[in-house]
Amino acid sequence: MKVKEVMSKELIVTYVPGTVRDALKTLAKHDVPGVPVLKVGTREVVGVVTRNDIFKKPEEDQLALVMNSDPYVISPDDEINKAAKLFYEKKIHILPVVDEKRNLVGTLSPTDLLKLLVEKEEKVEDYMSKSCVPVYQETPLPIVMEIISITNENALPVLDDRLKLAGIVTDGDLFKLSHIKESVSKSDLGLGDDEDAWTWEGIRDVIRLYYSTSKIDLPMVPVKEVMVREVEKAFRRMPISEVARAMLRKSINQLPVVTSEGRLVGMITDIDLMKALC
Repeated sequence: MKVKEVMSKELIVTYVPGTVRDALKTLAKHDVPGVPVLKVGTREVVGVVTRNDIFKKPEEDQLALVMNSDPYVISPDDEINKAAKLFYEKKIHILPVVDEKRNLVGTLSPTDLLKLLVEKEEKVEDYMSKSCVPVYQETPLPIVMEIISITNENALPVLDDRLKLAGIVTDGDLFKLSHIKESVSKSDLGLGDDEDAWTWEGIRDVIRLYYSTSKIDLPMVPVKEVMVREVEKAFRRMPISEVARAMLRKSINQLPVVTSEGRLVGMITDIDLMKALC
């Protein structure tokens, strides 16, 4: 199967010259982890920018100094196993699809390939990663945020007193407390007239950037107060087809893997699943 048969033709992009804030607006509005960067006035791909690129340089304002100016790209006529190998080996979430002149014709993400796994019967234990980063349910929010920043993970499993999975927390969840919302809403986030139309989760990137530049304080509240308790889970002997379907159904890119007693044994991500297509 060719890349052009599964790629997205909806071109969500940002441009240079441009600012980091412009890129954040695009990421937030479309709830995507990264986008191709085009030279303004053209469809020429000159880079890719992701959430993590931005958080690594929170004080930088110019997009050209934050983006990856030498991104991996793929042709619409390449086989999907080439794309899956790039996703798996390079641990990336966005591939610009370009023509021979390096003009953008589409984009590809692991999500676009998950639908090809819905008949796969291999087991989760053959693809899961044991190198996940759990936190204790009483861990204060500032420490959780520090762990997220250091590890570049945007979701952490949360364990209770019995060492069982109690929930999962994302960087967006950390900003759900009402008094944080109130303080942020009074700040100059630079969102313009579109702010009212965005969901709170959708502007998490802008808020996290404000946190990174010391414009927002997180209270010493335990993570159990904001974590998601109803968690989609995977089991070691579960077919990866079920995991792929769950990710597509819930619009998520990772699941904690637990035992029948609820003990955490690892995580499985959309990137892990790409190995099945290599």
